[in-house]
Amino acid sequence: MNLAAGLKRLVLGPEEKPIPNLNRNDRCWCGSGRKYKTCHQAEDDRKRAAERATSKGRPAVSLKRGF
Repeated sequence: MNLAAGLKRLVLGPEEKPIPNLNRNDRCWCGSGRKYKTCHQAEDDRKRAAERATSKGRPAVSLKRGF
């Protein structure tokens, strides 16, 4: 890592990895061996909704349901 990249990381913070697009029944991207729908799908959906809301200038909406 060079000096410019180090300063960029210090100022902007660590880069977030993009959320992969998976089908519900694919194996999860985290390597747990579980299906995506039971492992990280709800969390990823909340992140995508927050990104869409902030890009439109609206506050993020919580998608939690009482299931």
